[in-house]
Amino acid sequence: QAVWTMAPKQISQGSQHRGMERYAATSGDGAAVPPRARGAKMPPRVVKVCARPRALACLASLACAGAAVGRGLGLAFSGGGPSGLARGTVQPPRVLCSGSRNECANPKPLEHRGQARRSRDGSTPRLLRRRSSAASLATDQTRSSLPPLLQLSRSAALWKIALPTIAIGLLRSAYGIIDSIWVGRLGAAQLAAMGASSFAFWVLLLLGEVASIGVHSVAAAREGNGSRDGVGEAVIQGVWFSLICGLLSLCLTPLIPMYFQLLGVASNSEVLAAGSEYLRGLVWGALPFTASGVLASGFKGIAELRPVLVVNAVCVALNFVLDPVFMWGWFGVPAMGVAGAAHATNLCALVSCVISFRMLQKEDVPLKWRPPDWKIVAQIMRIGLPISLGGLLFTVIYMVLGRLLGSLGGANLAALGLGHRVEALGYTVSEGFGAAAATTVGQWLGAGYAKEAREAATYTARAAALVMLPLAVAFLAFARPIIALITTDPATVGPAVSYLRIVGATFSFMGIEHAFDGALTGAGDTTPCLVWGFVLNAIRIPIALWLCQSYGVEGVWIAISFSTVLKAFAMCWAFRRSPLPLLRRPV
Repeated sequence: QAVWTMAPKQISQGSQHRGMERYAATSGDGAAVPPRARGAKMPPRVVKVCARPRALACLASLACAGAAVGRGLGLAFSGGGPSGLARGTVQPPRVLCSGSRNECANPKPLEHRGQARRSRDGSTPRLLRRRSSAASLATDQTRSSLPPLLQLSRSAALWKIALPTIAIGLLRSAYGIIDSIWVGRLGAAQLAAMGASSFAFWVLLLLGEVASIGVHSVAAAREGNGSRDGVGEAVIQGVWFSLICGLLSLCLTPLIPMYFQLLGVASNSEVLAAGSEYLRGLVWGALPFTASGVLASGFKGIAELRPVLVVNAVCVALNFVLDPVFMWGWFGVPAMGVAGAAHATNLCALVSCVISFRMLQKEDVPLKWRPPDWKIVAQIMRIGLPISLGGLLFTVIYMVLGRLLGSLGGANLAALGLGHRVEALGYTVSEGFGAAAATTVGQWLGAGYAKEAREAATYTARAAALVMLPLAVAFLAFARPIIALITTDPATVGPAVSYLRIVGATFSFMGIEHAFDGALTGAGDTTPCLVWGFVLNAIRIPIALWLCQSYGVEGVWIAISFSTVLKAFAMCWAFRRSPLPLLRRPV
């Protein structure tokens, strides 16, 4: 007995038999089943179609509406979107057939009634091009053609990026701690010189972040597009940008004495001499530092971060060993003093570059040397520069807040420094979620799925808020014991404890802010990060001036927390309205 099934929705063109009723059916093996006699009962699930022009117009309109709904749901009629990502699966529509009975066995696809109307040059009308391109996003690529990260569940994809990134951030913070431990043994002046050099070193790192952030976004989009060659090209162009950063850093060497004078360091002091030596050594490491960040971004783009974690662990251990060797001149190495710590750090960055380069090649990323492609370099700079400028402006704003706190009492400035050291744990966790959002959003956009990219960003933001909540509770409950582990000065403990409690209460909003900040980075739309970050960080100053009159130093902490909440909502709004440049202009 024939099994009646549904064929794809279809109405063949050019039918001259108007006003006739026709039916389509196939047997279980796909063969056409002869129509029954006139007046026979219709088989179940066979759709009756009248081929009159007005009826065809109605059916075509319904088909377009169904396509629009399917596009809005991120699904396709041919089985839905990527498996495991859509909430449901849309089954193929019922049979619609017209034309002769012989044509029903091999029917033509249904076309919009205006689709056959070509322009004079033979191209498809613009409206139909937009509809067809949007509706085919989920059908052009199946789940098996997506990158490995996007084939995972949302939770697995998130933690595959976030956990290694958090561990890498903690390891990188160990560089400064190790240098402080060894330099402190040289004397108080050398340790003060290293602290005075921190702002300049931070500026050098921000200069290198331009390349690493841009390469991260471009590499993720090209991985989503299935182009490992494109990932390698982005990394090589990022290395060229690193070379430019290194040359610019060397050009700034004559300005080092002026920098210390701006900080108020005496011109004939030991701090100036030691700080100049240390900073000159760090300037030579701008190239390997920036290049290692670019190579790490290549790993982030393809969602393989275990090699980066291993390389950072090895280099931190190597830095701990090389610091005393270079500073005191062991094993025949000339003693360099405080500059030895800088050279040891530079050598570790160079080792990281060499190892990362080889390991990235083993991940099937072809790193072929090629001349600079200024178009790609400009794209990298366009994505990374707003983030770096935002970090620089953030530092300037905190310098102003520092002067305000200093006017309220010297202990308050020390409390801010202690609070930042402890808060760095929450900041590092938030950065992990930001990196996860950047990678997943970039790969989804590179694969051509805008809806899934937005959903991935929202999921990451929710996860970040939930993960940061226990950390906020811990800071609220154990702020005093945590500060007591660092200092026992009663003038510093009080404001430091209040800082952790007030700022820690907004940790969930910090996680949301970083998640959407990373999502905008993955989308290649970083200008809102600069604009909103600068505006909402700058309002901390007037709000702090107003609140400190009534609440003292706690008014400054409240201003910081309030702006954090505002930034979370602003970044969410900015991402929802983002045009997603890496989707509209595929890399």
